[in-house]
Amino acid sequence: MPNPVFGDTSSLRFEIAPKDPASFSMRSVDIHAAGAHLTARDNSAYVPSLLFRLDRTLRSFREQTRFRPRPDIFGELGPEAIHRLLADEAEEFAGGDEVSDLWTFLDFGDTVLHVLGFLIPTQGRLYLTVDMLRPGEGNSQAIRIVEVREQALAQSMSATLDLVAADYDGDKSSLQR
Repeated sequence: MPNPVFGDTSSLRFEIAPKDPASFSMRSVDIHAAGAHLTARDNSAYVPSLLFRLDRTLRSFREQTRFRPRPDIFGELGPEAIHRLLADEAEEFAGGDEVSDLWTFLDFGDTVLHVLGFLIPTQGRLYLTVDMLRPGEGNSQAIRIVEVREQALAQSMSATLDLVAADYDGDKSSLQR
């Protein structure tokens, strides 16, 4: 039987391996975003962290804290230029640090520490930008950019959260579902 898959590779996709009876808190989860396989080297997710981070991200979607209207501090810049400014934590923009933290995306645990992703609402659209850092070099490969829909992202994350949480026997009291 194939592993459950939620979402699509071009935007955000999770593939969940069956629960390993020998491992209480680890689960193999393959994550793809903007056409890149983010967990190609290591797909072992620490379940409590994955659940917490998915839940926190979904909560920010529900509460609209990520996408609330704000002054356009980036003017006519496109998503790649904004990604680079946020990655560099440019201080020339008022509120840049707050926006960088607010728009950070794909922070799903240690298996994606080498990934810098943002959800950038600009020019009336929502973009997912992904930068895969090269191990040990501190520099990046080409930034991947894809226009996404908030609802599609939320659906794939929610389905992943539901499946992994249902199979997890540990403490789930921090989940706000």
